[in-house]
Order: sequence, then structure tokens, then C-alpha cells
Amino acid sequence: MTELDKLEAALKERKIKYVREDCEQEIDEKGRIASMDWHQIIVFGKNGQRSWDAVCHTGSYGYKQGLLEVMGQPVVRKRDGDSVAGYLTAEEVIRRMEGQV
Repeated sequence: MTELDKLEAALKERKIKYVREDCEQEIDEKGRIASMDWHQIIVFGKNGQRSWDAVCHTGSYGYKQGLLEVMGQPVVRKRDGDSVAGYLTAEEVIRRMEGQV
């Protein structure tokens, strides 16, 4: 079970509205990458607006370790103004979501 799978299970358990998108890497006829490996969960707030998302894709912070990168409030609260945090487990994301960080 991946960290994104664990996060999805936690969101389902808490009845939080989300959408999951998965795209596997494809190679074209010349051996070039046509699309990259992309896995994302988009979480919606009570107003139906996009609230935050978690990704694990080539290029995201923590991808090689199977960890998550999250973006958006209220999950990311950084003093430097950056709205992205990486190298997170699903458990760490849930703690942030619940305001325990």
C-alpha cells in the first residue's frame, strides 16, 4: 500500500470529499517519455472549492522514497510563505490536516 493509498483510506474514513488521479508513464515510439508517472489526490473544502492536494510524481519532493508532497492550506503552514511541503508520510499529512502540527 502506497502513502497515497493510505491517505485515500484516511480521507474515506473521515468522509472528506476528494478526487484521485493516476497516470502511468508512457514511452513514445522514439523511446521518449510521452507522459510521466503522476498520482494525485485533490481535497475539497466544505464550500466545494479545492482546498489542498497531495502528489507523488517524478519530480515531486519525496517521489523516490514513495513519500508525498502537499500543497495548499490548511495542510501547509510555512513561515517562509512557501505553500509546498515534501517528504511526508500519509500519517504526517493527516496530522497536518487535523491541525495537530
